[in-house]
Amino acid sequence: MAAVRAEFQERNQAMADLYEQGRTLQEIGEQFGVTRERVRQILVHLGTAVTAVEARGARREARAEELSVQVKEFLEVHRAAIVAMSEGGAKRSDVEARYALLFPEIPAAVVREAVTEAGVLFDVDVQEFAFAQCAIEAAVWYVLARDLGLAADRARAVHEMDLDEMEGVGSLLLREGVAAETVADILGLAHAARTKVSDGAVAGEEFGIAKARYDTWRESVLDELGMESSKGSTPWPPTSQTVMKRLGGGAWAQAQRALGLTPDRRGRPPGGLVYEPQDYPAALRDFLSDAARAGTPTTYQAYEIWVRTQDRAGHRRPAPASIRLYYKSWTTAKRAATADGTVQAAPRTRRTEGGLLEAASALHDARQALERFRREVSEVRPAERSAYGQQFILAFYQEYEHRRRAWIRMMIERDDTAVARRLAGSPTRNERRLLSEDPPAVDTLLPDFVIDKLGGSDPRNTDGWIRPDAQAALDSVDDAVIRRFAAFKEARNHLMHGGVEAPKLKAALAALAADDDAFALKQTITRRVLLSWLLSGGQHRVVHLAESIPELWKQMIVGEALMATA
Repeated sequence: MAAVRAEFQERNQAMADLYEQGRTLQEIGEQFGVTRERVRQILVHLGTAVTAVEARGARREARAEELSVQVKEFLEVHRAAIVAMSEGGAKRSDVEARYALLFPEIPAAVVREAVTEAGVLFDVDVQEFAFAQCAIEAAVWYVLARDLGLAADRARAVHEMDLDEMEGVGSLLLREGVAAETVADILGLAHAARTKVSDGAVAGEEFGIAKARYDTWRESVLDELGMESSKGSTPWPPTSQTVMKRLGGGAWAQAQRALGLTPDRRGRPPGGLVYEPQDYPAALRDFLSDAARAGTPTTYQAYEIWVRTQDRAGHRRPAPASIRLYYKSWTTAKRAATADGTVQAAPRTRRTEGGLLEAASALHDARQALERFRREVSEVRPAERSAYGQQFILAFYQEYEHRRRAWIRMMIERDDTAVARRLAGSPTRNERRLLSEDPPAVDTLLPDFVIDKLGGSDPRNTDGWIRPDAQAALDSVDDAVIRRFAAFKEARNHLMHGGVEAPKLKAALAALAADDDAFALKQTITRRVLLSWLLSGGQHRVVHLAESIPELWKQMIVGEALMATA
């Protein structure tokens, strides 16, 4: 009996020593085959002098030292590859994702820290987020499940839960070193909470979680998972600030409503936006139709962007989380919306016999869209005219941007001298490497955002990618047309992004006002002021700016003809 007691005392002391060294309760329990709660009880019984804060500090120091060694070893092997990807226009998140897929044995924290220490620059115009939206939503659902004391039902989750959500959250946690069994429990609980809320809505039940309650649970979950929330790190679950920003426009109550929850369990405020059953399929049909016409993805993330665009145009649409809650999954939602066959397939892009995109078709469509706007805007009620005008500006420019990308790519593809001309110039090391591949990796060098940035506000500038004779046709576009185009583009950017673009818009309008006093805007630029000003006087200003795009297509037709006849 004494021997057994001594053995337990030795085990308990070993637990205390490991805790002082910074090991988590979960890690100690797994080592000795007991639960984390039993470890906590033993430590309390021993009266260990190390507090939880001190233990976390020890863990942080130990991990920081270990991480530093791992990062150094990682960079010795992979620094050149990180630099090459950066020079090629890759996003930081893309670099981290590549290593997660091809080197899953390397901890995500090591890759993240190494990318930072590599000292490379990534494109700052590309907005990146540490978490996909599905991962943020799952965090709230998981914490709510813990708060409600729910149990996971994996058998139900396996056929009801979205695969993109499972993969988005699961892969994130697995990369952080979370055990697969724990990941499965997290996914199951997140699904259980969403199901509880969805089923409870039928009976009039209300559910929600206060921000402070979420923060408390988050700290507990991070401790259980052995993660630390500190400057420069982004462990899951995300902070309440991230939840508010990404789901609620900066407000916790709005984030709750976006998920179908009731803020603070006190009910919805008077006048809150409530959608009728028919609003959900209607929104999805409109989204899928718009995506089909534009040839854009129909993913959950794409719907999120579409809703934001619709909101700016004055059209309220159910939030992505509300759609998922209503239909149980994104796949089910799309299937329900397309069941009546009203969503049209994406139109095929017309081509000339020589294989080039038909710029004449783009010119025709632009003229038709502009004429339709002129005809319909006068029939729109004054109260809705600004929203209609904004929708036209956003859609008209987006269509030009999309077709210009395709046109430039096809012009390069049909030009046998394009690659040789680039190599004969002064290419970067990364550009030379990609163009020397067989076939040349032109698409890698020219993703959408790179093409959009060519020339800045001067669409004539293609950075030498277009053959000189075709480029000469573009260069012949009058500078006055370019000033109108620049003003139209910056107006669109201001409507899309808000006040961030105001200085550029002011400069573009000032340059235009030198030609025409009608474009001297002397008021403080806000979305309301801008739209009212552009649409006043019979929409003269917005039409005059938009006409710059057909003028550009005219000369692109000439450049295309030169390529086709060479």
